[in-house]
Amino acid sequence: MAPPSLSSLLHSPNSHSSFSFPNPNPNLTHRYTLRTPPRTLTFLSTSNRNPSPTDQSSPAPAKKSIAVATGELFLGLASRLISRPSRGPNGEEAASVAMFENYGGIDGGGTSKERIGAVLEDEIEPEVVWEQRLKDVEAERQRRVVTSPGFSFSAAGLLFPYHLGVAQFLIENGYIKETTPLAGSSAGAIVCAVIASGASMDEALKATKILAEDCRNRGTAFRLGAVLRDVLDKFLPEDAHIRSNGRVRVAVTQILWRPRGLLVDKFDSKEDLINAVFTSSFIPGYLAPRPATFFRKRLCIDGGLTLFMPPTSAKQTVRVCAFPASRLGLEGIGISPDCNPENRASPRELFNWALEPAEDHILDRLFELGYQDAAVWAKENPVSELVDGGPVVGNGLAQ
Repeated sequence: MAPPSLSSLLHSPNSHSSFSFPNPNPNLTHRYTLRTPPRTLTFLSTSNRNPSPTDQSSPAPAKKSIAVATGELFLGLASRLISRPSRGPNGEEAASVAMFENYGGIDGGGTSKERIGAVLEDEIEPEVVWEQRLKDVEAERQRRVVTSPGFSFSAAGLLFPYHLGVAQFLIENGYIKETTPLAGSSAGAIVCAVIASGASMDEALKATKILAEDCRNRGTAFRLGAVLRDVLDKFLPEDAHIRSNGRVRVAVTQILWRPRGLLVDKFDSKEDLINAVFTSSFIPGYLAPRPATFFRKRLCIDGGLTLFMPPTSAKQTVRVCAFPASRLGLEGIGISPDCNPENRASPRELFNWALEPAEDHILDRLFELGYQDAAVWAKENPVSELVDGGPVVGNGLAQ
């Protein structure tokens, strides 16, 4: 089975319409719409299994921007590449875990630090295998205290204000501490680096708006990568890589000799950390006008194309997905728009905003929705019952 991806939001029936859920209170029937022509974000105080004729009508298809059209094209092509049976450099089937060591160093050099030190099967998608270098495994072992659960943040494109809102709630309420392991793909990897850096989520949202405004004014496709690098370089502190070592797992997809997920958990410098999250976010042909990018001498692309949510080093991982997990066919997701179905946009709206930045008030609303979804999840997962003891991160700042 091919791993889920952003493009899977578009390959199922009724992808242009909102989801339908049973009405928890039949006396509430109001619909609130936040208007942002030509796109709209709809919030429902209730929804019905039998939508009205108005709801059933299909809206006229909106004209796609260059950014959205380009993103869809390259995500589709990359998804097809990743879903093909993969083989090793000698043509052998790459299904056996024992084969991984036979390839030597993952860059072909065979150096001890670059050899595969751990092979992990994902608990949600058992057929997806992730590999770690020895230096990444060693970085995790050097951490004296590890708090469980860890939190894994999904690929999300430009929807990372949703992740920032989730992180804000988790930090405020003691779910994320300075000892909490983190993992992420694409936008999720960026958010993990931000959390580990000690920055506040509010400041991260402001930085997101700077990036979004630049892209709205000057274009997104082919230049987003350069803008992202610039924003991260200015926003992250100089010791961001030290704070992330052994704590943050960044997922990237290596495409030669075979597509496979790699977990990076050891960063040599701030630039190396930025390169890692940049690579994890590299939608082929979208972030920059090239089909792939080099990371540590390996040809790589977006980590979300092999799996949305990589496992953390904690004994338990709570997964955070910016898209409705039910639409992606994923199970075992902790926090997602499914937590609060009355406040959600359609899959098409979310997909468009993932590829082209929305207006600032939509970014604010996405932040609020992430915070609200986390709050709904927390009601059934009290921090006193779920989280191990350890120092709390106060006010979004690492102590």
